[in-house]
Amino acid sequence: MSGSTPKSVVVVGSGLAGFGVLRELRKSAPDAKLTLVTLEDGHFYSKPALSTALAKGKTAVTLVTSDAEKMKTQLKLDARIGREAEAIDRAGKALCTTGGPIHYDSLILATGALPFRPPMEGNAAHRAISVNQLDHYGRFRTELPDGARVLVMGSGLVGTEFANDLVTNGYKPIVVDMLALPLAQLVPPAVGEKIRDTLAAEGVEWHLGRKITAIDYSEPGPGYVATLDDGSTINADLVLSAVGLRPNISLAEEAGLEVGLGIKVNQFGQTSDPDIYAIGDCAEYQHGLSAYVTPIMAAARGIAPSVLGTPTEIRFPPLSVQVKTTLFPINLLPPAPSVAGEWREVEDDASGSKHVFVDNDNVVRGYVLTQEKCEQRIDMDKLVGEKA
Repeated sequence: MSGSTPKSVVVVGSGLAGFGVLRELRKSAPDAKLTLVTLEDGHFYSKPALSTALAKGKTAVTLVTSDAEKMKTQLKLDARIGREAEAIDRAGKALCTTGGPIHYDSLILATGALPFRPPMEGNAAHRAISVNQLDHYGRFRTELPDGARVLVMGSGLVGTEFANDLVTNGYKPIVVDMLALPLAQLVPPAVGEKIRDTLAAEGVEWHLGRKITAIDYSEPGPGYVATLDDGSTINADLVLSAVGLRPNISLAEEAGLEVGLGIKVNQFGQTSDPDIYAIGDCAEYQHGLSAYVTPIMAAARGIAPSVLGTPTEIRFPPLSVQVKTTLFPINLLPPAPSVAGEWREVEDDASGSKHVFVDNDNVVRGYVLTQEKCEQRIDMDKLVGEKA
């Protein structure tokens, strides 16, 4: 490590991004003062595991891999748990919290993302559960009756994974989405059709191309009643919202930092204030948002040395994703939204299918593998990485 170690580094957020960068900082700077500020309990757990926890028999308690006390000890943290970060005093270099101000030399924002709640009517619209944190999952399990009919709002990555997890564990998921096919923004239509049909054969009920306009609740019955835009209704015991996340940028925006879809950062993870960094779901990197495990860990490996005085560019590997649908395994690397091109089918047989996204210059910029073809993931990551 070159340069001087900051007297104080403050990290806001205890998700994978927050703990990831804290681990990298502690490895390089054993004596640095590291402060964690979080509204959560400060436990470490895998957020991607939330959508497959039923199949693995996990509860909110057993999903925790390291509790807050262990994380504090391992990383030698000054942990301000249950504290809200209210504002950033950039001139005074202090984070204002519900427990008082905390001064910093460098501040790292790992504030994550917040569930998007589409406007709708009904006396129970606000009761839809968005499982984006450990306590959300705890509420979901508490309110989930055996064999329940679960209305899943959204057929993107999280919604489809939850539908798979629910139906393989004795529940009856009913999925509603405005788009015509599941995973429609990530995979070609042929793959969307196969995931729809495979899960439908196991008991998933799809209402695609439809919008929920109202959710009402009545007791003792029939429970939740969702009204769709065609006037039809769906009865359910529980409503799960998986319609997407939005980067949590409010703290940065109020502090006058440059924001777009997320908190804008440069190649080192710095915001428009060079003493403030952003990482994870809240950050908008130069290529856009990257809300998955691989880019978070890559960003942590770049940001930590930069904070400690050695500017280090963040190097992102190919950002491929394993879709956790056990009934129909998928690995994919979607093209950047700005890339124009088309999906092409390369292989389709009894062992699965392979599609590539080819840009207007005939360069492969993304792929989708299904079933046994998923074994080609490493080779496809390498192919796309070489041509990026």
